[in-house]
Amino acid sequence: MIDIVYTISKYLTLICFVVFTITSFRVQRDIPDELKIKSYTMQRSLILAIHALSFFVICLHVLSGDAQINLWYLIAFYIAQLAYLLVMTMLIPRFVRLNRGLNHVMCMFLAIGFIFQTRLDFENSVKQFLIMLAGTVLFLIFCFFCKRAKFMRHLTWIYCIAGLGLLLLVLILSTVSRGARLSLELGPFSFQPLEFVKILFVLFVAGAFHKSTSFKMVVITAVCAAVHVLIQVFCNDLGSAFILFLIYLMMLYVATRRFVYVLLGTAAFSAAAVAAYHLFGHVRVRIQTWQDPWKDINGTGYQIAQSLFAIGTGGWFGSGLFKGNPSSIPLVSKDMIISAISEEFGAIFGIFLILLCLCFVLMIFRVAIRIEMTFYKLLAFGLGVCYAVQVFLTIGGALKFIPLTGVTLPFISSGGSSMLASFIMLGIIQALYVISESDVAHERRMVAAGADLSEFAGYEDLAERRQRRRPVQDDRSMEEPDDFGYEEEEYEELYDDSGFYSDYDYDDPDGEWEDADRQIRDPRRHVITRIDMNDIHERK
Repeated sequence: MIDIVYTISKYLTLICFVVFTITSFRVQRDIPDELKIKSYTMQRSLILAIHALSFFVICLHVLSGDAQINLWYLIAFYIAQLAYLLVMTMLIPRFVRLNRGLNHVMCMFLAIGFIFQTRLDFENSVKQFLIMLAGTVLFLIFCFFCKRAKFMRHLTWIYCIAGLGLLLLVLILSTVSRGARLSLELGPFSFQPLEFVKILFVLFVAGAFHKSTSFKMVVITAVCAAVHVLIQVFCNDLGSAFILFLIYLMMLYVATRRFVYVLLGTAAFSAAAVAAYHLFGHVRVRIQTWQDPWKDINGTGYQIAQSLFAIGTGGWFGSGLFKGNPSSIPLVSKDMIISAISEEFGAIFGIFLILLCLCFVLMIFRVAIRIEMTFYKLLAFGLGVCYAVQVFLTIGGALKFIPLTGVTLPFISSGGSSMLASFIMLGIIQALYVISESDVAHERRMVAAGADLSEFAGYEDLAERRQRRRPVQDDRSMEEPDDFGYEEEEYEELYDDSGFYSDYDYDDPDGEWEDADRQIRDPRRHVITRIDMNDIHERK
């Protein structure tokens, strides 16, 4: 009878997660949030259902003696986690303006992390939960702070110096762990500055390309990026070095729109990879282990071999919680968490987890697309690339798609510094979401006021219809604007301290803005590159 309960709960968990993933893609449709309330309610219910089902199964295993956990501690821990999920999905959105789609996906990742960290090591999961609470405080602080901190885009070289300073501290003061210099010991605590250097690096590149995308600036930023990468190579942290390289290359392409830089960067990376293989012994070991882990299955190939065994053993539907043996995988709670998930929840669950990570990336990129100002646009895009590359390295390494890099899966894997950095990153993105929605509101007001949108990419049909309604009054020419349509002084005047557009009343008695909003939220909408500010100012 108990086995039937385990089997039913396993399939119900899988169904709930599949539905949640599909719903997460559906809520990205460009429609008002009021029409997504049912989807958000369903997402919240699915998160709580998966969390409750899994902890119910864990409690059954504790009662049967399969898990060595105090039952009352486990129940208290479940109640604390449940309270946290309810606060994050129901209470916080009432007081803080958030992208609920991003927030719910983050909570689903956290719920999966709760389940598997508790299953793998109860004591460590309690520590991770406390760190997560601290990360949530940072998350809320950055949600409020970043949308009001206009000075952030002017601190370009401070970000660069701070990032290089942290890297040098790691290189000089850190101890070698697993063949790499990763963390600083602060009494009983271990701190990995490299997790926060990624965020500082994105801020630096965004600030630099906000000022200029000239060849001179490209060379300067390339040299600074190379110094960051080289220090991490000397620390033997090849995963983080690769993340910084890809962040810079992608942000460079988005800022300049010159594919030749991508080709040059790819060629430089290929040459550096060949040189690293011949110069560094640990690089050769990782490559050889990746190519043939079975050659030394009890030595260097043990971790990846156990990961593949676990994924294969789980099959499509998984063996069920406490029915697998993920503890045999070294560092399973950090680098190989996807292997434990695939073994006990199944390959289908793992595939949809990858799809949910993809959905999370698309949500971040959507925020970047909707922002007008160059600095904020590049900042959101860079953070999205950082998350995407980190997920690719973690899952790709566990599946033997690429060599192991020792990178954690954000919000799911164990690791205090990684958890705090992930919360800071998402806090910044949520603040940028508020700014992006303000920019969309500004476009709505421009359309309602009858601004000429012929220069807007994707609005040719709208401009043509307006042209048939009224003749062109003059032949004004428009100079090329900065920051995707705003001059620096205009941008400061148009937005108040909260990040909202402040030159218009938000009342819409005639429904003109609602009609304009339907025209703006066209599926064919692209990145706006030019704005006719003169037209809207005359109508004011």
